[in-house]
Amino acid sequence: IVNVFDVETGKNIVTLEAHAMPIRSLCFSPDMQLLITACDDCTIKLIDLSAPTTPVATLSGHQSWVLSVDASPDNTHIVSGSSDRSVMVWNAASRKSEATFVEHSDQVWCVKYSPQGNKIVS
Repeated sequence: IVNVFDVETGKNIVTLEAHAMPIRSLCFSPDMQLLITACDDCTIKLIDLSAPTTPVATLSGHQSWVLSVDASPDNTHIVSGSSDRSVMVWNAASRKSEATFVEHSDQVWCVKYSPQGNKIVS
């Protein structure tokens, strides 16, 4: 279950069930249109916050738990890290993987875009 809270009022404004397994990471898209979730079911889900009942897309490609997600500052890409030891870069519009990095020797617990969006750290 995911809850979205309004910081000013302290109220829960959205509750949704995006995955049947534990969610390991989540973030908002920079334009605040999407919630991006990473899950033990090996998927990433994109949830439209204006109609959060059903995910608008499911990104599949990791072979194990997805442990971390982040959105690029320009809203064009998503990066994910997994316990399969890979980092994947996804095109946010086409929802296809554009790159996979396999340099890690263990699980990838965290991924993050630089503020300029030209680098990824994992």
